[in-house]
Amino acid sequence: MYYVLAVSKKAMSAYWFKNFAGLKQTDFEMLKVPNAGAEFCIHVTLRSIQTGALLGSVLGPLSVLAFRDGRAQAKSVRDAFVEGGRNGALIGAAIGPVLTYMALRDMSSAKLYDKCYRLRFDREQLWLDRSCVLSAAVGVLSNGTAGMVVGMDLALLFHSIGGMVVS
Repeated sequence: MYYVLAVSKKAMSAYWFKNFAGLKQTDFEMLKVPNAGAEFCIHVTLRSIQTGALLGSVLGPLSVLAFRDGRAQAKSVRDAFVEGGRNGALIGAAIGPVLTYMALRDMSSAKLYDKCYRLRFDREQLWLDRSCVLSAAVGVLSNGTAGMVVGMDLALLFHSIGGMVVS
């Protein structure tokens, strides 16, 4: 029994990761969704981290400007941007599994499988997730937390602008 679970977990990570990384897979491999709940949780958590970072990086500086009567110094606004984005991402990471649980309560296993299967082929969503993870990683390596927040926000901004241009 344990061996079957270990193989199942390995297969989920291999197929999902190959798709997330953009590696070519056969149609048969794309059909395999051995752990749909985990894939859906990763998707929802990534989205909540992205949303939290963006909202935090916008609301942080606005709160500094609102509570200091507009006389805030550039450094305090910049610090609020970074701190708000970081805190928003952390809150998003904590809320993601809760949102997943709430969504999965009323979802049948067939609907969950279908949702995960469709997410594997959603090129826009995959591009957004890849670019946010990559830009956050590059940002952290180059400039710490500020780089992470700027990287994630820019990835979301470019995705939004690209979506408006195409539509």
